[in-house]
Amino acid sequence: MRSASELAGFGFEPPSVLERSRPLVRILFVVVAVLALLAPGSTSLAQTTSVSDTDAVLLTKVRQAGLWEMPSGMMAMEKGSPIVQKIGFAIMMDHGRLDVATRALSQKLNSPVPDQPSDEQRGWLGEEMAASPGPAFDRVFANRLRAAHGQVFAILAQLRAGTRNDDVRAFATVGNQAVLRHMTMLESSGMVDYTALPAPAVSTTAAPTGIQLGLDTSQIAVVGALFLLVGGGLFYVLRQVKSNRGRAKASRPATVRTGGSHG
Repeated sequence: MRSASELAGFGFEPPSVLERSRPLVRILFVVVAVLALLAPGSTSLAQTTSVSDTDAVLLTKVRQAGLWEMPSGMMAMEKGSPIVQKIGFAIMMDHGRLDVATRALSQKLNSPVPDQPSDEQRGWLGEEMAASPGPAFDRVFANRLRAAHGQVFAILAQLRAGTRNDDVRAFATVGNQAVLRHMTMLESSGMVDYTALPAPAVSTTAAPTGIQLGLDTSQIAVVGALFLLVGGGLFYVLRQVKSNRGRAKASRPATVRTGGSHG
């Protein structure tokens, strides 16, 4: 085996710490540059605590729904068939919990909510009170509440999608889950007349051609810069690996490359 002094004669010198660290430093530079470009601006991550007019509508809708559906659930427990009694009890309990959350959030956001059902809701309660116990009440109860829940469900979904307020967003999520659960229970009664429900309003307008990605000039420039940085960094790393292998192979003694050995 050759000594260190003998190997020095072949011009083999281990790379210094600085030389070994250069590829890593360049790679880190590329990574930092990419992350800097990908990081969104501080304004895009900012959350607002202000209450918009649509946030106030959401609180109002949930509050008013509870103001008439809780009494409706109580009537269902008195006048409905066994399955409607169970549905009425579940709806009453859910809206009791939602009502507590609604009033707490309205106080926190200083957004007042009504304390009486609307005139239309009063009319629905009057229909339930006038209906005879049993199947007649079941039909009025199931159809009135299913139609009302469908309207509130659509409104909450739109408000949930557009609110800028974190608290309202979380509240709308819980509210929509409760509304969907109630619709499912009402439908399970087998008394919902789907033909009487309003047709869904869905936009059928196609998006203009050529703007599917929605990229403006600045975003295209960022994508191009990312491509150059990532591609250039990868090319440099591959070239460094190939160069290091070539230097290591050239620095080996001839006897090592041919498989010979010396004692």
